[in-house]
Amino acid sequence: MLPHIAWRVDAMIAAITEHRAPLTRPIEQALRAVPRHWFVPLVGESLERDGARVPIDRDADPSAWWDAVYADRQIMAGECSCPAPSAVADLLELLGPVSGQRVLEVGTGTGWTAALLGRLVGQQGSVTSIEADAAVAEQAAKNLAAAGAMPHLVVGDGAAGCPERAPYDGVHGTYAVRPVPYAWVAQARPGAVIVCRFGDDHALRLVVGPDGTASGRFSSLTTICARQDDPPGAALIMELLGSRGAAQRMWPIWGEPEPERIGVTVTPEAQWIWLNRPNQVIAKD
Repeated sequence: MLPHIAWRVDAMIAAITEHRAPLTRPIEQALRAVPRHWFVPLVGESLERDGARVPIDRDADPSAWWDAVYADRQIMAGECSCPAPSAVADLLELLGPVSGQRVLEVGTGTGWTAALLGRLVGQQGSVTSIEADAAVAEQAAKNLAAAGAMPHLVVGDGAAGCPERAPYDGVHGTYAVRPVPYAWVAQARPGAVIVCRFGDDHALRLVVGPDGTASGRFSSLTTICARQDDPPGAALIMELLGSRGAAQRMWPIWGEPEPERIGVTVTPEAQWIWLNRPNQVIAKD
């Protein structure tokens, strides 16, 4: 790795761990092996913590472009985005991919996460990545080819999964979903892990059971630590109930739970949100 890239990657990893525990060794190694700049468009917008969008252009202001690429910021370019490094690291650690696994990624985007997944599962594993937008998928394919990564790319509806390449050991949703598509559960092996974003600041991790259902809990993404005024648990309740007033009323009644006390169960017929244990239902989707 070139020296001017190495120190930027060091700074990016330091920014990720500023509000969380150190990265696991496989995730850190993957972030070092798959530089983010291979997957960031030449012109775009850096999404700042206060919500502002700052234009970046590698030709017009290369220094600002490089700074934005290796900051812990989401990069937007039209219909495509490259997620914040901390959110990528959080979701990958929740998924826990290991060598030899078959992983389904839903939402290829720029291709960065697909390349990281490929590094983590190795040559003995496989990554299938689905992107709904054909133009975004085409650019991702170019990015991945230039980086030497070779996932199986599909243009289509991510909610439908990719049954012809199932079963999967893990499913990684790069965008927020509600409800969780049951196809992801149906195409996963018993014991497989499903992770996806929930809203802007939370993630959901499910484990698939032998009975064809999946259940698991929420957690906060690292990015919430630096910009959320409400406690993470209250912010999640607000997302779930769709009302700030209802969240302010119910969060204290429910014992001010942290996100890890709140979970979801997904079955072929329905899914519900629970507190502490699956039979303590607080909402249905």
